[in-house]
Amino acid sequence: MIFSGEFDHRIDSQGRIAIPARFRAAFASGIVLTRGYDQCIVAHTPDQWQRVAEEMALRPTTQANARRLARLTFSGAYPAELDRQGRVLIPGSLRQYAGIGEEAVIVGAGTFLEIWSGERWAVERRALDEEAGQIAERAADTPFQAPGSA
Repeated sequence: MIFSGEFDHRIDSQGRIAIPARFRAAFASGIVLTRGYDQCIVAHTPDQWQRVAEEMALRPTTQANARRLARLTFSGAYPAELDRQGRVLIPGSLRQYAGIGEEAVIVGAGTFLEIWSGERWAVERRALDEEAGQIAERAADTPFQAPGSA
């Protein structure tokens, strides 16, 4: 499944957020929430999370940056299940990291979802809109690397 679109949501008093209905089937076997690299939360399907783990395992543990990236990625990862209403509990540590209070935005990012605070997403969205041309131009200079290839 390709995750796309932006969805405004509320976090309930227990810290749960509803995953958009059109994406719930992708998370039928679970969901993995982790810290994103841009102060947001990333939601992976179990299969995609396995691919992330396999890609991380290819990085040499003799390099300090690889070890730090693994710590950043895995120390903040929480496997979970959607409840019958399609909600997932976001651990408090992740909500704090992402600055998420009552308002959140779920953003499709291709192979995963991102969960942003409304305020931080507004700043990021403005930057994306203002820099769209430069982002596209720089991306053209970056060689494509298929997921899982090293």
